[in-house]
Amino acid sequence: MKKILNIYLIVATLLAVGCTDDPFEDLEGTGWQKERNINSILVEGQIGTAVIERDFDDAQITIYAKYGNIADISKVKIKNLDLSYGSTTLNGVGTTLDFTSGTSSISVVSGSGETLTWKVSLLPFSSDLEGTWYIREIGLYADMWSWESWGWEKYELITNYLPELSPELDDVFTFTVEGADENGNPFGDYEHISGNDGGYGSFSDAAQGWDFNDRFRNIPTGTGTWLRDFERNVVIITDADKVEHELSLELFAESGEVSLKSDVDYYSELFDWDVQAWTYEELAHMSKSMWYKLTRNKVLQTGNDIASLTVIDQVGDAVIDADNKEVTVVIEDNGADLTAIEITGLNVSYGANANRAIGDRLDFSNGYTSLITVSSEAGESSTWTINLQIDIDVSDVSIAGTWTIGEIGIYSDLFTWESWGWEKNELLDNYLPNAAAELDNTITFSVEGVNSDGLPYGTYENNSGADGVNGNFVSDDASWPESDFNSRYRKVPTGSGTWVLNGETVTITDAGGTDFVLTLEIQTETDVALTSELEYLADLFDWDTQNYSYEETAHMSKKMWYSLTKQ
Repeated sequence: MKKILNIYLIVATLLAVGCTDDPFEDLEGTGWQKERNINSILVEGQIGTAVIERDFDDAQITIYAKYGNIADISKVKIKNLDLSYGSTTLNGVGTTLDFTSGTSSISVVSGSGETLTWKVSLLPFSSDLEGTWYIREIGLYADMWSWESWGWEKYELITNYLPELSPELDDVFTFTVEGADENGNPFGDYEHISGNDGGYGSFSDAAQGWDFNDRFRNIPTGTGTWLRDFERNVVIITDADKVEHELSLELFAESGEVSLKSDVDYYSELFDWDVQAWTYEELAHMSKSMWYKLTRNKVLQTGNDIASLTVIDQVGDAVIDADNKEVTVVIEDNGADLTAIEITGLNVSYGANANRAIGDRLDFSNGYTSLITVSSEAGESSTWTINLQIDIDVSDVSIAGTWTIGEIGIYSDLFTWESWGWEKNELLDNYLPNAAAELDNTITFSVEGVNSDGLPYGTYENNSGADGVNGNFVSDDASWPESDFNSRYRKVPTGSGTWVLNGETVTITDAGGTDFVLTLEIQTETDVALTSELEYLADLFDWDTQNYSYEETAHMSKKMWYSLTKQ
């Protein structure tokens, strides 16, 4: 019974409403249609989307067009027009606008009969891409496992990895606007021509056997066409073979430069963890995108480096130290005239030139060095020092090789000028046990060449052995008046350094620049001794105490040696 009463109440309520004014009466007819907007417009010759702005009754439209594609500026045809709901205009699709003065108008009448006049301005289109461009850089982005806590990202110039790409840096790009499609997207002719060198670059390195042209040649050479898709912000270049290259477009408002970017396939799963050839991996697998950054002004290259150098009778590759502007070349030991060493190969930074060329002769008579000046395309010069080394036969250098320490000994003169005096050879570690830690060290003399005086030289290492420590010349005997004899006996330095051999004299210079002058005594082909004279202090002998171990160590020793055996 209660449900029936509820139904009666609902019906009664509806009947009551039906008897009053219709609440939707205002939505009937066109009186509620107040809008007089132009939502979009496309006219003859238009490029891009019209800029539509309205502030109450101040309504303006700016249209950009290529005037050359308009037959009659006084009769510019409306190709598409979208108005707000219910509004109308006499300037419909197919009618024309007169832009003789640069402006025209469109009156829009709302459904309720109210009129709004829109001012329409027609301006010449200036494309972001139209015109001539030069290359600022060619780069890549590599994602080195950035999703891992230890990962990183890297942005690199591809020309740093692939020098054969450098000829591309003087290339010229030209985009010519020919018109616009039905969506107002500009299109036209495209040209990518080589620069003054007459050739394009290559994404390759012949010396390494690398060829990445299929991966990175995403901006075509030669001629073709282009289309700017405003909605997706991409540029589509179609080359002469009708292959489309879709590129993202980035505009740099402050510099006026643009970047054309292409994604490349990402193959992080192919990274070779065993070899870890980083440059190759970034190029082949870890790069995700590449780009050309273009500028309106020709970019003069600033590089003034020597990329490679060869001379006649050269042995091996030149060693190039770009930071210090030095090149070191090694030639055969054949008695060549050091005043006239011929250049057989010379490559410098792209766009640069040198004051020496292939066929010229370098004079190394002054300290085995010569100079080459390299000037960049931008006019910046740098002077390079060319160091010459002679490839001597290592077997002729008696000190060359790695040696083990057989013993560290001393010779003491205990008043031999007296009838009762004597002389003595002793192992130093018998007096200074801490010196024994040095006996498992290895000493290496590596030959690098011949210096300006014709003397062999190279690098030196005195490395600790299995115990991981070097010996020291300190006594643990508390009865001795003094205990530290390092200044007396550290004649063979530890660590690394350099060496020069002059006859029987070898001078070792340690990492701190201290020279240690030693005499090389050759016993056999595999056994030598490094000896050093010691200051003889017989006048300080303490006759009251007569502690002979101490006296031999501190005062009576005249000479010390390291006996070495070649490994």
